[in-house]
Amino acid sequence: MSVFLAALVIMLASLSGAIFLGRSSGRWLGPRLKYLVTLSAGVFIAIVYSLLFEVFEHSEGALISVLGWIALGVVIVEVLSRLIPKAHHHHGDHDSDHTHGRLEARRMLLGDAMHNIADGLLLVPAFALDLRVGIFTAFAIFAHELVQEISEFFVLKEAGYTTKEALLRNLIVSGTIFVGVGLSLLAVSIEALEIPLLAFAAGGFIYIVLRDLLPHTWGAVKKEEGSLTKHVAIGLVGTLVMLSVNTFIPHEHPEEHSPEPIPHLADKI
Repeated sequence: MSVFLAALVIMLASLSGAIFLGRSSGRWLGPRLKYLVTLSAGVFIAIVYSLLFEVFEHSEGALISVLGWIALGVVIVEVLSRLIPKAHHHHGDHDSDHTHGRLEARRMLLGDAMHNIADGLLLVPAFALDLRVGIFTAFAIFAHELVQEISEFFVLKEAGYTTKEALLRNLIVSGTIFVGVGLSLLAVSIEALEIPLLAFAAGGFIYIVLRDLLPHTWGAVKKEEGSLTKHVAIGLVGTLVMLSVNTFIPHEHPEEHSPEPIPHLADKI
């Protein structure tokens, strides 16, 4: 139930474009979105650590297999991300002289649907591993989606859609996250796929951090002189908070000196 609630909350990020309809809220939030991306990057780094720690603890020396599943996670998210056309950008990154047509906007929505499916695929293993890891993962995905959906809202507006049409299309496309959740739940119900699925999720998150979040953060740093220290501090806060919660609050399953077989992940969702 928790994973479905988290997916619903992430889906509602698609309505975030409405925030910018109010001038005061838009002026306040707009310059701060880049820091939200940096914070989510820090959280994702800690999530990758948690997933890999669990994977290598229970992989029984199957290093090649684990690395293969991590690589598969990277490749799958890369393929899905390549379906998103160049019309996709983070709010504040677009060229004001460039306008988007209806065809380009539809291609963007199709690519976003694939991206949301990938989010759903990665969300389930996090909740299956531990409720706290799942909650932090949902937060990081939500923060990432918030920035993305705002940018897509403006692309749709530039393409000639009304505010209601743009918000409705974003909401419908965001619902495809449940397709990924459903597919991932099917996979996690197969006991033999539990460790591979955790490794797959780790690979997917590694891709998101290295190819999306950190480049976006670096772009923001280059545009704002003297902001590097602030971004590093915010990223570290995300990482350290996640690691602290994961370290000092006991896991749902007891730790032993010798690794026990991982509890059936499907029972923990």
